Amino acid sequence: MFRKSTAEERIRFYREEWNRRDVPDFIMHTLSLREFGFDLDGSGPNCRYNQFMMAEQLEDFLKNKAPYSAYASVALYEKPSKREDWLKAELVFDIDAKDLPLKPCKCSAGEVCEKCIEEARVVAAGLADTLKNDLGLRNVNFVYSGRGFHIRVFDDSVMQLGQSERSQVINYITGATVPPQMTMNLGYSRVFRERAARAFERLDESKVTEVVKSKRVVQKIFSEREKILGIIKSGRIEDISNVEGVGLETMKKLLGQIAKLNSGLTDGKVTVDTKRILRLPSSLHTGVSMKCILVRSLDSFKLEDAVPKFMREGGA
Repeated sequence: MFRKSTAEERIRFYREEWNRRDVPDFIMHTLSLREFGFDLDGSGPNCRYNQFMMAEQLEDFLKNKAPYSAYASVALYEKPSKREDWLKAELVFDIDAKDLPLKPCKCSAGEVCEKCIEEARVVAAGLADTLKNDLGLRNVNFVYSGRGFHIRVFDDSVMQLGQSERSQVINYITGATVPPQMTMNLGYSRVFRERAARAFERLDESKVTEVVKSKRVVQKIFSEREKILGIIKSGRIEDISNVEGVGLETMKKLLGQIAKLNSGLTDGKVTVDTKRILRLPSSLHTGVSMKCILVRSLDSFKLEDAVPKFMREGGA
């Protein structure tokens, strides 16, 4: 299903299938305040600092250029064509299936399949739940990016955040730092325990042996997996003393490794960059021949909704 599009297919997509109605309102309503970037030949975003005052201008550009990739800034500017007079920026999270730290498939580096796309969807849903339930955010939007999902948040309370604050949000929602008080019932400890438990269930020996060098102890961790999982879920790490052969120091190393893996659930560089450009919803991801589309509900997302016509009509 995933393959690179040809130049002819890109031209066909933008001239025959692309429709401005597929561009989300959150882009259209702020069109003139965003910087647009394009990759015209597959070498990267080599056409930057574009500003469109009207949707017709964007449409003309896409249909005439049929770019390899199309992007729009997460930031709003008074002067987007110069990237000056920054106003505010969306809080965004990029969950890329090819970069997931614990993949449920055997994809080679840089490749994706339906299994890891589904894993990225589950990760995105979990992070979004934390954004909503723990941080009280409401204007949370989802975009299928071609190889994963973007979470795009527009609540006023977060659009003025700086890099440091955005980094703290990442650490919180992904469980990227082991909290000092694992026995707390609410807040950071609960989120970490939930993320850590899910990661531990997916760990294989190669990830554990990176921090636990004794083969005997590694074998014990996996033979007592259910007990250790229960300890992680409860947060009572001192109970590891009840698991013969696995000490407290080993448990701390294991949790540290899990936190490190959790930090890879989303690309932190994207979140902290308040001048980032992201794939334009409605555009074609040439690398995998999929449409980048707004997702109304992650629960009802269907990958076939993102398949362009040229793939449906025998182009695959």
